[in-house]
Amino acid sequence: MHAAQWNVSYIDVRSGRATSHLKILAALGANQKATGQFPGWDQTPGGVWVYLVVLASIYILYILKSYIRSVILVYRLNGPKTVPILGNAQCVLNDNLLHRLAYENQDYGRIIRIWLTGLPYVLLVQPEDIQVVLSSMKHTRKIFFYKLLDNFLGKGLITKDAETWRIHRKFLQPAFHLHILEKFTSTFAECADHLMNEFLEKNNHEINITSFINDSVYDILSETVLGISRTSRQSGEIVDDDLPFRKGQIMLLYRMVRPWLLIEWIYRLTKHGRQEERQRKDLFDTCFRMMKEKRNLLRNKDPTVVDETKGKRKMSLLEYMVEINEKNPCFTDNDIVEECCTFMLAGQDSVGTATAMTIFLLANHPEWQNKCIEELDQIFNDDSRYPTINDLKEMRCLEMCIKESLRLYPSVPLIARILGEDVKIGKHVIPAGCGVFMSPYSTHRLPYHFPDPEAFKPERFDPDNSEKRHPYAYIPFSAGPRNCIGYKFAMLEMKSLISAILRRCRLQSIPGKEEVRPKFRMTIRAQGGLWVKVVARDHTTKNIVD
Repeated sequence: MHAAQWNVSYIDVRSGRATSHLKILAALGANQKATGQFPGWDQTPGGVWVYLVVLASIYILYILKSYIRSVILVYRLNGPKTVPILGNAQCVLNDNLLHRLAYENQDYGRIIRIWLTGLPYVLLVQPEDIQVVLSSMKHTRKIFFYKLLDNFLGKGLITKDAETWRIHRKFLQPAFHLHILEKFTSTFAECADHLMNEFLEKNNHEINITSFINDSVYDILSETVLGISRTSRQSGEIVDDDLPFRKGQIMLLYRMVRPWLLIEWIYRLTKHGRQEERQRKDLFDTCFRMMKEKRNLLRNKDPTVVDETKGKRKMSLLEYMVEINEKNPCFTDNDIVEECCTFMLAGQDSVGTATAMTIFLLANHPEWQNKCIEELDQIFNDDSRYPTINDLKEMRCLEMCIKESLRLYPSVPLIARILGEDVKIGKHVIPAGCGVFMSPYSTHRLPYHFPDPEAFKPERFDPDNSEKRHPYAYIPFSAGPRNCIGYKFAMLEMKSLISAILRRCRLQSIPGKEEVRPKFRMTIRAQGGLWVKVVARDHTTKNIVD
């Protein structure tokens, strides 16, 4: 082949024609088939090697095209200072990271440059820019670092590749429709009642509410996802120590600041890698065993057995997925196990943090706590019954408080995607294949959309005040086609837990412990815990259940 022909093809690759190197191969293949030799090349071993090297070079340039374009873009942008090799990765362990994301980075411009262990990324904060990415089905791939969560969460909806995610989302979405979630309200209420009694036992005491809330969220998830009730665990029928869903830790941040550990086989040789592998085996073995038990029960179950209150059989998410598998074998046993791990592990941190933050903020803003209590008294009128789905819908003041808490402290303060095609933001074109971070924590503090952003003002979410707000200015559950599948479930769960406490208790702030000190650990955490004083309400009633 003449040098001029190679130059044309090389220019085509750089200009973004993805098929140029394939055209070369097709042309060469056609000629070789017709003539028995490649054009312009001698058939000596040396000539063949040169040919292979040139082809390999073109292919490598094509593969690296997105990376090179991303590097060129990132060098044109402003961003925080970097260190060699790590780039900005060391910042992820900084307890002040979230504040820096929200305020210090505003001077860098509309698109902010980020380097993580040699990989170029951009950070978007403006709702208009975030909408371009999150609203499109073309940008549903997750960035490389999500793969580091596979051994902890399993390859569920959070970490699945885009194509498999679409299939699984379609299968699982019906399980989160409101008429299905309604069957879980009794489970929410029973666990909330237990939580309320634990609070009453601490009457006139100062407590760190985090562990109490996390225990209740775990109780709810155990029953709704796995079909294991709190009573069966308390009775000793099932031993908590046999369930691995509260053990282990996420090592993603640890690996990010140690680039050599991003190489999987090296990480597997380390103490943490071996420990994570054991944790993964425990999780999967437990879920496989439970799945098989549920499958046997479902196959042998009398279909006339019905839920006493609704006339429909109450079904855990695990049972629902087993039924999907029976009808759609492409949704495999391994898929069931991985989704179980995802729901059990991701659901604990996110909902637990959001619930605890809301309770803490209500303790520190008694005027809003009083409004919520008045609302609950109007709904229940001293009746000790469990809340119905309609009762939960009526808790509008409490819902505004939960939403404002999630604005201030979104459980997942960073979201990331890989662009599926070029995207123009302002005067810059972000190339396909570039990783994009979005920070709900930062976006929720834009003064244009949320004046006085650090203040707790639930009235922001009164429909009259929020209807004209940009739809992507508030994204605590992400947004677009790959948003959180369980956000309705989470809202009902949080309302149930918080309302049960407020029906019997008043919460007071503790001098010197009124401030939240958030830190980033994949989900948001409160440094030093969340402390309140519990005081039994003086006017009331019996327990929520007799």
